[in-house]
Amino acid sequence: MGDRRFSDEVIDENREAWDAMQTHRFVQDIQEDRLSPAVFHRYLAYESAFVETAISIFGHLLVKAPGLPEQRWLVGVLKALSEEQIAYFDEAFREIGLAESGLRGLALPMPVVVFQKSMLAFAAHGPYVEGVAAMFAAEWMYWHWCRKAASRRISDPALRRWVDLHAAEGFEAQARWLKQQIDAAGETLDRAGRRRVSSVFGLALRLEIDFHHAAYSA
Repeated sequence: MGDRRFSDEVIDENREAWDAMQTHRFVQDIQEDRLSPAVFHRYLAYESAFVETAISIFGHLLVKAPGLPEQRWLVGVLKALSEEQIAYFDEAFREIGLAESGLRGLALPMPVVVFQKSMLAFAAHGPYVEGVAAMFAAEWMYWHWCRKAASRRISDPALRRWVDLHAAEGFEAQARWLKQQIDAAGETLDRAGRRRVSSVFGLALRLEIDFHHAAYSA
């Protein structure tokens, strides 16, 4: 396999789902500055709920981490989620004139519920690398389209901050760290283990696609 990285193989093996998410209607609407406020507000409610789930996901990864360097990094991830991202939602909810409690209390559609439960299950019930693979799919995906969207005009201030948050150096570092974790695992996994990681990555992307579709349904 030469110098080819395992993470790149995983992406290539799931190219159809990757491309579908990168060209999703949600992504295109943001890049063209035409995302409906109603869609964005529903998305905010769904994503806010998932950030709380993500704290549990990374908590499971912290417990299963193979060593102290990984544990120390994951402590930083949990700090960023519980402070930086939660603070973003609190500010965004105030800015758009909707009570935080009201958005958090919004009924979650089935695709969002399935997404949350499935992503949590990867981390809670699978080995460390499978939980990492699921979050690698999510964060590598976000960083890629947000860094492109960040160069475009975005008239909604709350949406602009959301895109910039995911195009920032700190988020890029997190996405690259997850990618490196996949590469490191690829050096020791057998063929079945590598297939499983690729499968989890692809399923996470398909769950993301359904999650973003849900924001368009009232």
